[in-house]
Amino acid sequence: MAGEQLLKTKIDGATGFLIIDRPDMRGAFNSAMWDAFPKLLTELADNPGVRVIVVRGTEGHFIAGADISEFTKLRADPKLAREYDTGAVATMKTLETLSVPTIAMIEGNCIGGGCLVAFACDLRIAAENARLGIPAGKLGLAYPYPGIERLVDTVGEAEALALTLSARLLDGSQAQARGLVQFLASADDIEAETAKLAQDVSANAPLAMTYLRRGIRRNGRWSADEETITALADACFGSEDYQEGVAAFMEKRRPRFRGR
Repeated sequence: MAGEQLLKTKIDGATGFLIIDRPDMRGAFNSAMWDAFPKLLTELADNPGVRVIVVRGTEGHFIAGADISEFTKLRADPKLAREYDTGAVATMKTLETLSVPTIAMIEGNCIGGGCLVAFACDLRIAAENARLGIPAGKLGLAYPYPGIERLVDTVGEAEALALTLSARLLDGSQAQARGLVQFLASADDIEAETAKLAQDVSANAPLAMTYLRRGIRRNGRWSADEETITALADACFGSEDYQEGVAAFMEKRRPRFRGR
């Protein structure tokens, strides 16, 4: 099936959703899905009403890695493997450089390529019954290097080595304890808790969010130079949202930000 048939988008208020809808394969990505993912992300982020994007699966699944059934043809030799990985790398770069923050809502399996997607998001919330891991060694394959960089930047060298060399799968509680996810919820509550998190994020001033993400995120080596970060800071302080935020604080009310 074409990638866009297995990926769906919707908008609920200020939250955009990119939904992996392939429950029969536990959300496993085929090459067409890797190719379609960056385009759909960008389209969601370009909607002026969207202030945060949630990446999620369906029927209790996130992403159980790449679709291994394609490997004998599409990843059969080093050249083909490099070509195959371009979609995954483009997905990471798009997530890291989007104009709005992103949240990975992780249920069920988040393995291999699933971790690549999840770790490229700004925030990760996992159900207690989630399973996270990078068992690339069991397949003898080379995990995309940008994904390795992101993993090390997220949890540090020691935890990155523990996760990849052991090839073990961690449940949601273990993943949170090791810094792989920032938030944890029960399987029954994860949708509601994700909605609350998205609401908290979307309530903030968009320019301030851009500045913070660009200043903090040094994974992928795309963090801003001093000139760029200064320009982003100046844009915040010169914005109507800044004036509104201060006024709302002084008047003890919720701010009404104009948005992007």
